[in-house]
Amino acid sequence: MILRRVMEHVKSQNWTAVAVDFLLVVLGVFIGIQLGNWNDARLDQRAYRDAMARLAEETAETLHSASQTRTVINEMLSDVQPAIDVLRACETGATAEEIVNRGLNIIRSGRGVEAVTIAVDQLVENERLQKRQSDEVSAVLRQFYSDLHRINSTVEFVQNAANVGRDEHPFIGFTGVVDPQTTFNGVDVRRARINAPLAEVCKDQSFLKLFYNWERSHVFQLKLIEELEAVTTENVRLLDLADVNTEVVEHGR
Repeated sequence: MILRRVMEHVKSQNWTAVAVDFLLVVLGVFIGIQLGNWNDARLDQRAYRDAMARLAEETAETLHSASQTRTVINEMLSDVQPAIDVLRACETGATAEEIVNRGLNIIRSGRGVEAVTIAVDQLVENERLQKRQSDEVSAVLRQFYSDLHRINSTVEFVQNAANVGRDEHPFIGFTGVVDPQTTFNGVDVRRARINAPLAEVCKDQSFLKLFYNWERSHVFQLKLIEELEAVTTENVRLLDLADVNTEVVEHGR
């Protein structure tokens, strides 16, 4: 319709009308672009607020998981200690053997805490969400991102290192298939046990070293939990202060 009107004005050489039509077209395009930009900004703002809300939920989840994992690790360390004591004292007998076998099954599993990073990953890696952040918030999020991934990588490395060669020791055998519900960790369907006399096993330092390595790795996991809690708590505090003192940027930096 507009094009037809422009053609009519051109044919009649009504240049004023042509100019007005042109300006109306330009204005219409400009308004359309501005409305599109406004809608995109509104959606980005909502996405940013949703991501920050998820981050708050995920940090609470991480702190809860860290607390639970600490409790479990401390319990496991307490349960493994009697087996270490038996091996160090080279005690023998049915009770001593049961203590060692119980400890052996515990050290075949490991525990560590993994920080949830879905929201912080999105906030740091998504360019559109980055534009909704103040410089202060952006810096805190980047540091938080770096700390969480560093801790997660260390947790994974420690767990893998503790598992190397564990079940390949010649003094470790396995029982027949049992009900998984009756095992120590609810996963294995075969329980580990020593396959030689305890009097012989206790003299093998490489066997005792399996317990020491597991013990050392889980004491280190407790240190990582402590660091994770400190990092998470501090960054949440900083983000709360940033949200109070700095409004979300409406149109980018």
